[in-house]
Amino acid sequence: MDRIFDLGCGCGIVSLILGARHKDIQITGIEIQKELAWLARKNAAQNGMESRFRILHQDIRKVSLIEMPQPADIIVSNPPYKKKASGRLNPDRGKAIARHEITLDMATLTDRAAHLVKPGGQFILILPAPRLDELVLCLTSAGFAPHWIRMIHFRPAAPAERVLVSAVKSNEISCTTRPPLHLCNPDRTPTEDYLRLLNL
Repeated sequence: MDRIFDLGCGCGIVSLILGARHKDIQITGIEIQKELAWLARKNAAQNGMESRFRILHQDIRKVSLIEMPQPADIIVSNPPYKKKASGRLNPDRGKAIARHEITLDMATLTDRAAHLVKPGGQFILILPAPRLDELVLCLTSAGFAPHWIRMIHFRPAAPAERVLVSAVKSNEISCTTRPPLHLCNPDRTPTEDYLRLLNL
């Protein structure tokens, strides 16, 4: 059974989708915000996943493998995506923490992921496309090698808004660029690729 850690799991949506699609995985979600950790537990219960989805209300920066039965096979994360000093800071503290690097920056995230994943383990995360260069530097500094990269576009003619990156805790791996994912057609209807991801 694969062990998945979801760093900054929020209300648990990513973990719940993974758990619904893959019945043979065990997930540990780590969330710093008490309200979101409570909501993730509630969502796990409502979806019948209490036995496979464990939620820790903790600061990722302080989590150690002593609290985990074993290192992760795979780590996933949809982390805060804005630098602390960039853009308008939401007056709602919870939303500000979720969107801006107030309690967790990219370098710390990649370092903690390297600490919590097994050698050869995988780290998958999504960030704004303009931060790709910074992310690659942080990953390599933490001992990861980018495995594949996929740019995400809202529409075919639009610049990439997000980038999905998979990295492996290894120094001996080559990186590939996967075909871009377009979410909407020019008429704003969902693309076939997007619907396929949702199993629709």
